[in-house]
Amino acid sequence: MVIHVIGTINGQVNEGMRNVATHLSKEFEKENTVLYSGLKQIAQIVLNSRRADVTMVFARANKLVYSLTSIVTKLCKNTWIILVQKPDASFMQKNDKHLLKCSYLSITERDMKNVKVASGKHKMLFSVGIESDKFAPVSVERQKQLKQKYGFDVEKPLIIHVGHCSKGRGLEDFAKIHTAQRMVVASGMFEDENVVRTLHEAKVTVHKGYLENVEEVYHMADAYLFPTRSSEFVISIPLSVMEALSCGVPVIGYKSFENLKEITDSEGGITLIDDAEQIDEVLSEVIKRKSDHSLLEKTSSWSAVAQNVLRMVREENA
Repeated sequence: MVIHVIGTINGQVNEGMRNVATHLSKEFEKENTVLYSGLKQIAQIVLNSRRADVTMVFARANKLVYSLTSIVTKLCKNTWIILVQKPDASFMQKNDKHLLKCSYLSITERDMKNVKVASGKHKMLFSVGIESDKFAPVSVERQKQLKQKYGFDVEKPLIIHVGHCSKGRGLEDFAKIHTAQRMVVASGMFEDENVVRTLHEAKVTVHKGYLENVEEVYHMADAYLFPTRSSEFVISIPLSVMEALSCGVPVIGYKSFENLKEITDSEGGITLIDDAEQIDEVLSEVIKRKSDHSLLEKTSSWSAVAQNVLRMVREENA
């Protein structure tokens, strides 16, 4: 099968949608021919859409993606938009007036609930995967070695976050933590200078840019803070939370981010709080839940996820 992937794929997995697109595409390549087009490469998109058996659009569903997909569906009858967030209002308004002749794959029921589909097209649910060999618990000794490597006190707890230093993600809450060492691994994308300044002034350790061995940061952590309160600013199932849990690292998040309940953790792996002032209050108990085995109850490999996605798109092609 010839699969056409539209999106930003550059080998790095430092952003949610890009992470999903990169892992699935690598798996697709094992048994299929995969063609790639960037979102702004119109000539390439037209050429590849004509050649493809299926086209998948990996991008936030907005008015630009609506316009792009309306062109693609005229060239490739089996077109899918991949939803890792709820479509924005501009997409919904346009689609409500003129339904796109495409199908949808979504990581949550909630994100695709109100999306209307054309006759003969479908809305399907798929899961995200985890590299369980890479994101796995390590020994206490290894954890100490990594803390030393990155310049942290091996005797003091460490709470981390991996993501973007962008506005709306709540990273300023790290400045309110006083009972642990703190580290933020920032992708360098969508950076907000006010957020970075707040973290630096609070003496939070900030690593900027892509970190190839990011699993080491999870391995040395005692807890993971997911401070985002709204799914507007992140993908609906945060992969960093799953990676932390897979490493046996317990997670603190906010009750207002309802999608954390979609992640099936075990042994109280996720602690939900109301506000940042509670982080110090719960941290000592949360750290006790750090485990020598995964705190994810259900996991799928990217290979299994890709096979499921391929099954669904093949059925559409039949």
